[in-house]
Amino acid sequence: MSYNNWITDIDKKEIVESLEKILASEVVASMKVRNFHWNVESQNFHEMHEFFEELYNQSAGNIDGIAEKIRMLWYKTVSTYWEFLELSFLQEEKDRNLSTQDMIKSLCKDKEKTIAEFRKTIEEVSDSNDVWTEDFLIALMQSHEKNLWMLSSMKG
Repeated sequence: MSYNNWITDIDKKEIVESLEKILASEVVASMKVRNFHWNVESQNFHEMHEFFEELYNQSAGNIDGIAEKIRMLWYKTVSTYWEFLELSFLQEEKDRNLSTQDMIKSLCKDKEKTIAEFRKTIEEVSDSNDVWTEDFLIALMQSHEKNLWMLSSMKG
């Protein structure tokens, strides 16, 4: 059953492939932020600990929304860590001893990369006339842009 029959099967497949990369990258980003939440050491520990928690909670909602958007296109979502690491355009952070400033710089780079990927994907989705997915992605991108602004304002 498909209610979105105005989107060609080829376009739908391409949209889902792009959404899977975004989903995978959001999972990797969420784990990175959780790492920072757990391992931050700073004079403003409480503020940073709480801020990182806000980011990964927001990310959890994004992950669910992206997965549900894939399902609305009648595809099954990727769902294993192996798949997430394979598809992600972001990299894990294995260093547990980063300074707070290095954590912030790392997240800024990730947000910049994520926003660039969103812009590319939005353009592709726009060409397919899937205005609902386009609108969904624009809202997610705006959230990432706001987070980038907040993180950039914390750089020393």
